[in-house]
This record gives sequence, structure tokens and C-alpha cells, in this order.
Amino acid sequence: MQGVHVMKRPVFVVGCPRSGTTLLYSMLVAAGGFAFYRKETYLFAVAHRFPHLDTDRVRARFAKEFLAGYLGHVPGLDIEPIVRQAIRGCETPSDFLARLMEAVALAQRVERWVEATPAHVLYLREIKRAVPDALVVHVIRDGRDCALSLERQRWLPTCPWDRGAAVAAVYWEWMVRAGQASGRLFPQDYLEVRFEDLIDAPAETLKRVGLFIDHDLSYDRIVKNPVHSMYVPNTSFGRNANDFFDPVGRWRSPLAAADARSCEGVVGPFLQALGYEVATPTQHRVRSTMTRAAYINYFRLKHAAKAHTPLGRLMTSARIWTEQPRADERPVRRIPNVSDRELSGPEGKVAIRNCARAARQGGERGGYM
Repeated sequence: MQGVHVMKRPVFVVGCPRSGTTLLYSMLVAAGGFAFYRKETYLFAVAHRFPHLDTDRVRARFAKEFLAGYLGHVPGLDIEPIVRQAIRGCETPSDFLARLMEAVALAQRVERWVEATPAHVLYLREIKRAVPDALVVHVIRDGRDCALSLERQRWLPTCPWDRGAAVAAVYWEWMVRAGQASGRLFPQDYLEVRFEDLIDAPAETLKRVGLFIDHDLSYDRIVKNPVHSMYVPNTSFGRNANDFFDPVGRWRSPLAAADARSCEGVVGPFLQALGYEVATPTQHRVRSTMTRAAYINYFRLKHAAKAHTPLGRLMTSARIWTEQPRADERPVRRIPNVSDRELSGPEGKVAIRNCARAARQGGERGGYM
């Protein structure tokens, strides 16, 4: 880490998009002690557009693109001088991230920072090289629920003859496996958390995360200080303000039965390996096997081309910073420490599921619903 100030180890929250990274990020910020900044920087995902920040001219162009996007506007924080100071002397965007986030934390008088770009699950090795003391929390969600949410976003290219949910499920498996493979390289700094546990047993799950990152994650305090997706649920599914909000097990709905079966057809064995219940017997059908193999290879090749070839500079645009809708950015209320008593049972579940029951529908892309 840069600078003379000693800070606690930074935390990266990663996972397949729509898996719960936004929810966990929101909980960490609500606990206090973390810098309040945009959760998604995409800096490792776009780093290959600027392989070298070796001249003032290149650094100035990088800073201009960075500040022009949603990362350059944060209520209550003058980010421009922080960015321009952090970019000085940087050789790569990866170097820049640690300097930027530490400077933001110092400006807000907190002791650490957290970054939660879901796609960074594909860049854990690069993250550990650039930020050696980083702690990684990988959020994993039931692949069927994740696929249903991804399919509604229409982010993934799909052949006309393939069901979109099945392709999304293959994408989910590819990203989860990538994160697990990298995590095995530094097991002491890597933790997996299930989205379902964050919903159904939040106090116990946060306690486990808190022990891993060495941070007081008092569930009582977090519930009293809702921010981000705790305040405005980031859902792909329309809902009424009075509806009970339950994002777990949507695949069980009769309306989702066909999509759920198609998901299980391509990722059923992996779902079972992760401990998820499979509703229909998994069969290795020729078409499902071919679909799975074709799309996994497509995702791998596309990622390799973007991340490791000169073509990647053309395939990745800095528009990724400007196309993100703004999140709810109410100033974070700093709640005095309260009792460490943890809510449990139905009361706790309702609190975390419906933390802002009357909140308006909305939220930013790339989150947990």
C-alpha cells in the first residue's frame, strides 16, 4: 500500500454478476469503518486498455476518462484532486486503484476500503499481485436464480436456438469456477459466502465474514444503518412496495420451471457439487453437453482475447464507466457503537430482507438481484 499511514487490509467482494456482491458490499459499508465510494471501479477489467501509464500524457488521458464517468462524481467528496494525486507515478491502472482507494479512505477518516466489482472474480491473481494484502470474499448464489436475473438483463450473447437462462447458467458456472481456482492459490486470504446465507442467516454469516476480514460486523448496527442495496433493492424483477421481498429460490416458481430445467440440464452436476438441490435428475444429454462446452469455450476465449492480447484494447471501452446508472448515494450515517447483540430468527430475516420495505424500486446494474 502507498503512503505512510497504516491501514487495515483492503477487501475485494467478487462474484458472478447478480450473485449478491452489492448486498454484501452494502452491509460492510453500513457496519462503519470502510470508505464510502463507488463499489464498482472495473479497474482490473479495463486495465488492458492502458497497459502502461508511463508518461504524463497517458496518465492525463486515463484520468480524464476516469473522471468523466460515474466514478468521478461522489456526493460530499471532491474526487478530482484525489484522482490526480493518486495517478502521479503510477505505472499501471492496477497501481492506481490502491492509491486512489487509500486516499479516499484517508479523506473520510476511516481505516480501510472495500471494492466490489463482480467481474473482478476473473482477475484475482492480478489483484493479489497489485494489492498483496488484499482479502477476497467470493459471493456465490444458486446458479438458477443467478441465471434468471442475468437473463432478464440481456447482457449475454445467445444463439437464437438456445434458451437465454441456460446460457446465463453456463456463464455463472464459468465465473464461479474461475474464482474458486484462483482462490485455491491463496486460501488464507480467500473466503466463499453463499448469498442464501446472507439472506436466511445474516447475523451468523456476517460474524464469519467479520472474523475473516478482522472487522466488527455487528448485524444490529448494520440493520440500523441501511445503505445502497439495503435501502434500494437492486432487483431485476419488478415488485410492489408492499410485497414481501424474497430473492431466494425464484427458480422454484411455476413461471420459471422451463428455465430452471434448462439451467439444470447444463450445470446440474456443478449445482450439486456446491450443495444445491436439483429438482430434476441430471442427465448428460448431447445437446446440453454441447451447449455447455460451446459457451464455456466462447467465454474463455473472449476473456483471454480481451485481457491478454492487443485486440483487448479495442474490445473493451471506458464507456463501462459512463453507462452505469447511479446508485442510491445517500450520505452514510455513522452510527455510534451499539450492543453486539445479534438479531436472530424471523425478526432478523425480515429485517435484512425488507430493510427498506417502502423504498422505491431501482438500483444500479451489476448487483445482487
